[in-house]
Amino acid sequence: LIKNAREGIIRLGSERELFEDEDDAEKEEDDIEGSDEEKDDKPQEEEKEKDSDELGWARAFVWASDETVVTLFEDVVMVTLRHTTKGQLLLTTHSLFFNPSEDAINVMTKKSATEHIRHPTRWMLSRLSEVHGRRYMLRQQALELFFADSFELFLNFSMGPKERERFYSKLRRHCIAPMLRSPKSLNPRAVYKKSKFTEMWRKRKISNFQYLMQLNIMAGRSFNDITQYPVFPWVLGDYESETLDLKNPKHYRDLSKPIGALNPDRLEQLIERYNNLDGFPEEEKFLYGSHYSSPGAVLHYLVRQEPFTSMAIELQSGRFDCPDRLFFDLSASWNSCMTSTSDVKELIPEFFTCPEIFSNTNKFPLGRTQSKILVDDVGLPPWAKGSAHEFVRMHRQALESEYVSRHLNHWVDLVFGFKQRGAAAAAANNIFHYLSYEGTVDLDKITDEVDRAATESHIQNFGQTPSQLILDEPHPSRSHPDVCWKPLCNEITHLQQLRCNTPSRQFGGNASIENKARGAVLSMHVMTDSIVAVYSDLSVGTYRFSPSRSGTNPFTFRMDRIRTLGCTDTSTSPHAALGVTSFPEAVLQKMRDEHEKGRLAIGSWSFCLTLGGSITDSIRNTQQKDISVSSYEPHSLLLSCGYWDNTVKVHSLDGLRFKFSSSGGHRGPINCMKVGGDGALMVTGGQDATCRVWAVDHHDMALAVSDGYVQTAMGSSVTAKDRTLICCHVLWGHEGPITCVDLSSDLDVAISGSTTGMICVHSIRQGKFIRTISAMDEEELEFEEDYEYSVPVRLVTLDSSGVFVVHMENGMLCSYTINGVRLCETDARERLNALKFCSGGEMLVTGGERSTLVVRSITELSVLCVLDLSKHGPIRSISFTPEELNPLPQFMFIGSEDGMITVVDKDPSLNPKRDARKERPKPKTAVSAQFLKRMTSVRLT
Repeated sequence: LIKNAREGIIRLGSERELFEDEDDAEKEEDDIEGSDEEKDDKPQEEEKEKDSDELGWARAFVWASDETVVTLFEDVVMVTLRHTTKGQLLLTTHSLFFNPSEDAINVMTKKSATEHIRHPTRWMLSRLSEVHGRRYMLRQQALELFFADSFELFLNFSMGPKERERFYSKLRRHCIAPMLRSPKSLNPRAVYKKSKFTEMWRKRKISNFQYLMQLNIMAGRSFNDITQYPVFPWVLGDYESETLDLKNPKHYRDLSKPIGALNPDRLEQLIERYNNLDGFPEEEKFLYGSHYSSPGAVLHYLVRQEPFTSMAIELQSGRFDCPDRLFFDLSASWNSCMTSTSDVKELIPEFFTCPEIFSNTNKFPLGRTQSKILVDDVGLPPWAKGSAHEFVRMHRQALESEYVSRHLNHWVDLVFGFKQRGAAAAAANNIFHYLSYEGTVDLDKITDEVDRAATESHIQNFGQTPSQLILDEPHPSRSHPDVCWKPLCNEITHLQQLRCNTPSRQFGGNASIENKARGAVLSMHVMTDSIVAVYSDLSVGTYRFSPSRSGTNPFTFRMDRIRTLGCTDTSTSPHAALGVTSFPEAVLQKMRDEHEKGRLAIGSWSFCLTLGGSITDSIRNTQQKDISVSSYEPHSLLLSCGYWDNTVKVHSLDGLRFKFSSSGGHRGPINCMKVGGDGALMVTGGQDATCRVWAVDHHDMALAVSDGYVQTAMGSSVTAKDRTLICCHVLWGHEGPITCVDLSSDLDVAISGSTTGMICVHSIRQGKFIRTISAMDEEELEFEEDYEYSVPVRLVTLDSSGVFVVHMENGMLCSYTINGVRLCETDARERLNALKFCSGGEMLVTGGERSTLVVRSITELSVLCVLDLSKHGPIRSISFTPEELNPLPQFMFIGSEDGMITVVDKDPSLNPKRDARKERPKPKTAVSAQFLKRMTSVRLT
């Protein structure tokens, strides 16, 4: 599960589509291309003639009717974190097969892993989304394949780089891989040059963490190869203070220097040793004998989590290392990196994503140090308050801080850029052992077996420098935040600037243009230059919106057009049913009773607006051609649920034309729905206690992630390209009706809540159950019959950091990690109708029956700011300007019960840096101190 969380957090959902168009790239050949593709790519006749006798192991699988053999590769090694397996690799037009020819070899012990059963494996090329060139033993002869269902495959072609190039050429030319979006070249430098990640990072469209992960991926680092694990920098230099001021540069490490050069006294010793290496050739001299990234360093940090625990034991011949050498205190580790001449290791991504690596949850017997200190959980800095989750949160904030953003380019120069090798590296005191660099040794030319074994051992165990992405120029710096997009609620001190503006001319409200009560604003969807609002009578209003000033308003907000969905006669909305004569009075009365009890039939959870997977892919693939996203937005799809016929309905935004409807196999009403950030996947929750995963207007995605059983049970084929919605998975685990869902495409995780108070975590693309979390304390559920009186889950919202917040029907707010750890809880003292994360997951915005918008900190769920909207009634929906519209300024939009939309922005006349001793003007939407006190009850767990 930790692996799933780590991979989900570090993987950027859209990374596969951010490369330049290959048709344009092929017009101008790059000098740094890895090698020329073979001109003759026709499968040879002798390869086609290999039939059932030789390929019987592959014929045991079910082949497509038109599937044929492309070619067979011998002596291919499948590399995983713990084992390497040699075998045959068969490439067909539809699939990739691997047949082990030898027992798997343990990476640590180099012995046969007889416990692993040798059996053939197949991967469907319809799921293949990305291919990257990789090194193995410092030789560019490996590949890493990424699949849409989150699987990764690392293959080493033992016969050399030409064999790897032949495989990739055959794959691109003869195989059916509709989701493959990788560039033509496998050369890391060429891939970096053609990518758009650096420009996106400069414009602050992706975070520092995301950018570092992309650099690692392009430079050949992999989670499947322990010798080339991703590397991250130490960003802080203070692990002893009680508090941590992230705005103070003194708390940070100097990113312009390698770890070994941070201590002047130690550097002087190292330089003296370097100058005394008289017996070494000049090209073999080194300043640091160890490396900043090695298998030993990775296992040192991850010793408390499997499978790294077992690997660390195997590395130490069947036991844990000496307790004094284990990772038991963070401050001690930093001090070692500052003083020891043999310790210059950097960090790994888990330091910014996985609190579990600091806790000895498995209670491994790690021993006692010579000072009689018990080695258990890792000792954390005082400013972490004893919480591993708080440490990771603060550490991630430090990585994304303004100081690191301004100086991260210098560290990139050292690890991936022009200061990695040559004269620039020498000037920066950044010289490591020559066997850590690519191209410094040719293993095939070493004839002495002892020398070859020693060289291979050094490469495998003492660290490898990433592929150099930038040769001869400094990495560009990040743009100033004033010229880039910033969250509306980016700092606590800025919350006092928030102000509310409610435009008078709107489709809803008492003063609507048609003098018709349209009901509450159930859902809002912000686009490039417009806002789409759905009202409770199922009318859809479109407003033109621009951040430019119009009259007295600091923005432009004007009505465009209003239309009504043509399915009001089947909606469960009481307001939509008022004009429908076919509804029996008993049904109408039941709907009114449920509404009065606070159980809303439809709400923001009943509507989604998306471009669909196919159009989203098209936009990402043509980003470099300056095609405006707004030109695609009229083709958006409006998806809705909450109908008596138990279906999800799809309408086109342009004209509200009905396009498609389906139940997806749900047996009963569909209560809620959510579309992921990639626009291609949707999850619905039903009265039948199941959730369904759908592909939205993306046939290739449906083919990649679909479950054949689901399609058979529904009596339909996933190959039907004309279907807008295709159900791919059924998610099991609940015992009562589903009340709310949320998902993250980046994490590949779906969260769902039910009437029984249970929360389920599933993987989206594989449709697998991960865990169940009880929203009630275990001591409150002493007897089985207590579950009958459990409190239903009302709302759930999930952040890409892996933290989610649930709201219960009794008013409680609880925050969790996707690994099931409860962080804190508080009583909201009202029924909420909307939950939204903001400020990069650091704040939570809520709105409900008390008609107040509340901004809370995510750490304690304590109240930071309250905006009073009582004159418009309860809050029904909240929406923000999406981050994808960077650099447009961010606004917040609030939909109320009376049908009015309120726009929240910052008042520039209020200076957040004003002296706190001066009396500040009261906000126009101030609330009473007694109310604020009632809102701040919090209980940490």
